[in-house]
Amino acid sequence: MHIGLSNKFSFQNSKRKITSLHFNETEEYRRAISIANSPDYLNSPLPQLYSPAEKKPMFQRVPRTSVLQPLKKEDDKTNNKDIIKQLQESPEQKLEDQIHKPLVGSQSARSYFQHYKVLNKVKQQNEYHKINESIQTQMLKQAESSDALPCKLGLVKMNGNESQVTINNHHYGDKYIKMLSEGLRQNQGIKEFFLSNNRIKQSGAVSILTQIGKQAIVLDLSKNQIGQLGVDCLCQQLQLRENKIEVLNLEDNKLGDKFVIKILQCLMSTTNKVKSLNISKNYLTNEVADTLKDTILQLDLLEELYIHWNQIKGLGGQKIFEALIENKTMVVFDGSWNCFGINEKSNCTSKICEFLIGNKIMLHCDLSANQFTLQDCKLIATSLKQNRTMYGFHFNGNWGIIDPRGFLIIDENSQQKPLGETPRMKGLDQITTLRYESVCWICQGWQEQIFEWTPEGECDPLFLHMDFEDYKQVYIPKRFDNLYKLPLMVPSGQTQFLFTVIDNQMVSNNFNQNVFGHLLKLKVNGNIAICQLDNINVIQKLRHYQLMDKKELKALTSILPRTPDPLYIPPKLKKQKRIWTFPISIWFKDFRFENEEFLRKCFEKDWSCSKIMKVVKNLDELNEVKNLLWKDYKMIKETYRWYSSYNPTGDVWSISSNVITDFSSATELIDNKTLKLSDLDLKFIATCAASIEYKGNYRNPERALCRYQFMEFLVRVADDKYFKQKQANSMLESVQMILQQCRPVMEQYNAQKWRDDRYFNEQCDDCLKYFKPLLNQVYNRFSSKKVKPGQKKFMCLDELHEICGIAGLFDERFVDRDADLAFNLSMMLQIDELESDRIFQMSLIEFMEAIARISEKVSLPATPDMSWEQRQQQPLHIKLERLLILIAQTCASEEYKQQFGNPQKSIFDIQPEDD
Repeated sequence: MHIGLSNKFSFQNSKRKITSLHFNETEEYRRAISIANSPDYLNSPLPQLYSPAEKKPMFQRVPRTSVLQPLKKEDDKTNNKDIIKQLQESPEQKLEDQIHKPLVGSQSARSYFQHYKVLNKVKQQNEYHKINESIQTQMLKQAESSDALPCKLGLVKMNGNESQVTINNHHYGDKYIKMLSEGLRQNQGIKEFFLSNNRIKQSGAVSILTQIGKQAIVLDLSKNQIGQLGVDCLCQQLQLRENKIEVLNLEDNKLGDKFVIKILQCLMSTTNKVKSLNISKNYLTNEVADTLKDTILQLDLLEELYIHWNQIKGLGGQKIFEALIENKTMVVFDGSWNCFGINEKSNCTSKICEFLIGNKIMLHCDLSANQFTLQDCKLIATSLKQNRTMYGFHFNGNWGIIDPRGFLIIDENSQQKPLGETPRMKGLDQITTLRYESVCWICQGWQEQIFEWTPEGECDPLFLHMDFEDYKQVYIPKRFDNLYKLPLMVPSGQTQFLFTVIDNQMVSNNFNQNVFGHLLKLKVNGNIAICQLDNINVIQKLRHYQLMDKKELKALTSILPRTPDPLYIPPKLKKQKRIWTFPISIWFKDFRFENEEFLRKCFEKDWSCSKIMKVVKNLDELNEVKNLLWKDYKMIKETYRWYSSYNPTGDVWSISSNVITDFSSATELIDNKTLKLSDLDLKFIATCAASIEYKGNYRNPERALCRYQFMEFLVRVADDKYFKQKQANSMLESVQMILQQCRPVMEQYNAQKWRDDRYFNEQCDDCLKYFKPLLNQVYNRFSSKKVKPGQKKFMCLDELHEICGIAGLFDERFVDRDADLAFNLSMMLQIDELESDRIFQMSLIEFMEAIARISEKVSLPATPDMSWEQRQQQPLHIKLERLLILIAQTCASEEYKQQFGNPQKSIFDIQPEDD
C-alpha cells in the first residue's frame, strides 16, 4: 500500500480524517521519505505508528500549534533496514468483518450501530482483501442502498434465541424485509421465522422466501398480503427436497380459494413435514373443501389445522369431518366462525356427531359460531357426552355452554350470542386465565385438585360446594379405605369452597382458610340451606398453567373430561302418606294474599285520589261515608275488577260507558223515575272529568273509570238517585241504600273464592308441578313483546291471546272477553294502579292461574264422547291437565311436545303404592 507523506500527510479512513501529523524537515523526515518510497516497504504490510519492539512511538505527536520535536539521539542510529524489519514484524490488525460480533446479547446492538458508523471503511477493507461480508455488513449495505434506517430486524437483539427471528406486528414493509433477507444470506442457523403483520407484499415475500426456504422450520406469515408471487415462491420452496417447514401460518392473507388450493396441492405433491397449518381468514368457501379433505387424509404428520373465520358452509364442513373421522394424527382443530350449520342439503351435523363419538385422538376442538340450529346443538351435546379424550371444546355463539366437567349444556331460554372472536389456542399454549361461563380446561389453564375430608365420626353424606359453580352440591363418596377423596378440575387463581357434612356446613382444616362472614344460600338434597361462616376454605392455583404436554401430546391430569359427578342415593326410608298443605305447594313462595292491612292501603289510596269530599261536603258525614265504603271495599274492588275486564282501554283495565250501563241494568239502578239513563251518563262524565290532575296519565283513560273512580261513581249515583230525590235524608243513608241495592249482584264477584274452592288443592298443585318445565318454556317464549332491554320478563295481554289463538281455543263458548277476564282476575292486587305498570305485567305464578281459569271456561273433554254438561262438571285438575297437553302440542318446542304432548295416560291415573 502506498503512503504519501508531506509536510501535512494524513491517512484517509472511511469518512473521517486522522489528525494530521507535522514533522520538522530534519534528517528523520528525509529518512521517512526514503523508507516510504523504498520497494521493500511498498510490498510490506501496513505499518503501525508504534514500535512493538521498543514499545514507543516511531514519531512523536505534538500539538497543531507546535512542531514535532526530533526523536532522541539513540533512535538516530536506527538504519533503514531495522525500521522496515520492525514494521514487517508488527502484529497484523484484524479487519472489521473478521471480528466476531455477537447477534444476541447486551453488546449486540451497540456493536451493530458502531459497525454502521464504519461501514465505508468495512466495504473498502472487504473489497481490497476480498473477504466475505458479515451479517451486519450485508444488512447495512441493503439499508444504505434502499435508503432505509439501520433497523435490527430481529437478527440483532438483547436476548432471545439465536435460531429465531421474531418481528411480529412491526409493520416493516417490503423495503426492510429485503434488508432482512440480505442479513440471512450468511446466517443459516435461524430456523423459526415469526413475521406476522409486517405489511409484506409480493416482492417482499419473494425476497424472504427465497432466502429461508431451505432452512425454515417455523414460518409465520400471517396478517400480510403475499399475493400471487408470494404463493408461487412458497410453492417452489415447499417442493424442494431440502424443505423443512413444520409450522406454516398463512392466516389473514386474503388469498382466496384459488391460491390456498395451490398451496395444499404442493403440500400433497411432495413428502412434507408440516405438523401445523393455519389458513384462517382467507375467504375460503366450499370450493376448497375437496382439496382440504385430501390434505387431511394424505399429510400423515399433520397435527393442528386452523380454518376459522372463513365462509365454509354445511357441504364443505361435511367433507372436512369425513376426513377427520379417518385421520389418526390431528390433535387440534379450529373450525370456528364458519357456517357449518347452514345445511345446503348436507349431512354436516351427523358427521360432526360421528366424529365426536369415534375420535380418540383430538385434544382440542373449536366449533364456535357456526350457526347450528337448536336441534343440531342437542345432537352435538349428546355425542360429546361419549367423548372422554377431548380436553378442550369451544361452542360459543351457538346454543348451550360448556360446564366445568366438559359437558355441553343446552339452555333453550338463553342463546349465547357471538359478541366477538372467541379466545383460541395457539397450538397447545394457554392464552387466557379468565373464568368464562363456557369452560375450556386447556385454554383457561384448569388444574387437578384433590378434595379430601378427614372423617371424625359419621360423615355420610358429604357434599362439596365451590364458588365457580355457584356453590352447587357435589357428592364425595366414601372410598374403600374409608377416606373421603374426590379429584376435580378447578380454574387457575383462587377458588373458595366449603363442605356440608350431614346437613351441617363446615370448613376443612386440610386446606387454607380466608375470612368470609357472608350469608350463603345453598341447595342440599333439594332443600334450601342458608348459612353464615366466619371462614371459608381456599385454594390457589398457578396462572398460565399448561395442561397439555406439547412434546408428548398428552394431558397432565388423571381426570377425564365429561366424568359425571358421583350420584348420591339416600337410604330408603319408610314411605309415609303425604299430608298436603298450602306451604308445600307451588304457589306458596310467590302468591300474595289480600289481607286486611293490604286492602286498607289500597282503600286509602283510592279514597285520596277520588273526589268524594266534593260530593259529601259535611265533614262528619264524610267520615261516616268513608267507614261505610271501607266495610264493603272488597266487594266494590272485586266488582270493578270483573267489569273492567269486559272492555279494557288497550292494556289498561277500566270501565267504559257501555259497561257501566250493563252494570246499572244488572243492579236495576235505572228505573226511569229516580234515575234515568241520561242521568247515569251525566254522573259517568262528571266522575271522569273530576280528576283533572291525572289528565295525560295513560293509566287513567279520559272516558273510562279506574278503580278509585268506580267508588266515587257509586257515591255520585247515590246522591242523585236517593238524596236529591228525597229517598234518603242524608248522604250516608243514600250510600247505604245503593250498596244494599247492588249487593246481590256485586257479592257474586269473588276471585279468591274460586281459588279456595277450585284451584288451591293438592291435585292442581301436582298437575302444575308436573307440567312446570312446559309452563316455564311457554312463558319464556311468550313474554318478550313489550319487555324493554334489561327489564324482567313479563307476559302482556296480547301474548296470552296469542297462546289461546295458537291452541285453537276461541269459539262460540270462549271469546276474547273470557281471555281478558282470566288475565285480569289472575293478577295480584296493586296498591297504586295510577303509577305502576305491574297490573299489565303477568308473572309466571299469575300465568299459571290464568291458564287454570281458561281451562275452567274451555272445559276440554277427558274422553271424546263427553257432553258439554259433563265437560263442565269435570274437576279443575282434569281440565287443567287436558289444556296443558294441548298447549304442549301447539305452543311448545319440539322437545317439550314429545315430553308432554302425547301422554299414554293421565297423571292422575297412577295409583300410589301401598305402604
